[in-house]
Amino acid sequence: MLDHIRTAGTEDFGALWRFYEDVCRAQERDEYGPDWHLGVYPAAADLKGHVAAGEILTGWKDGRLAAAMAVTGGEDEMYLGVPWPLGAPPEQVAALHLFAVHPDFRGRGAAREMLASLFERARARGLRAVHLDVIEGNLAAEKLYLEAGFAFAGTRRVHYDDLGDTIVRLFEYAL
Repeated sequence: MLDHIRTAGTEDFGALWRFYEDVCRAQERDEYGPDWHLGVYPAAADLKGHVAAGEILTGWKDGRLAAAMAVTGGEDEMYLGVPWPLGAPPEQVAALHLFAVHPDFRGRGAAREMLASLFERARARGLRAVHLDVIEGNLAAEKLYLEAGFAFAGTRRVHYDDLGDTIVRLFEYAL
């Protein structure tokens, strides 16, 4: 479905910001979703930092940004102390955040293509696991991750700037 997947550059920031605007606006109509609040999460400064660090992976179709994700190297601080099934050391983990498919491209396999690219890139870097969290009740995301081979690893109370304290469900993919 996607024409190509690549790491975002600074020239992509405008398209990336519009992408997240559209994704956040579509949440009003979505039965399930991440409950993001544009300007807080995702915040422009955070996205710019991810782009500058080479941490944004983008999927393109017909010249349009169809999917995006932030992939950080090393365990996320929120996840330290979680008894992950694989037990990989923090430096051998990638954390997945801000993963979305634009509403115009949903249901065509873009999410699976993006995850496959993430797994391939993480393996090439010698990583052993990918960790992520899903807001409790986001059943569509949970289904996607379980079908992609992630294992449920438990629940945890975390603090998000836009949501406050909330319960998330943790998932791990063994590379």
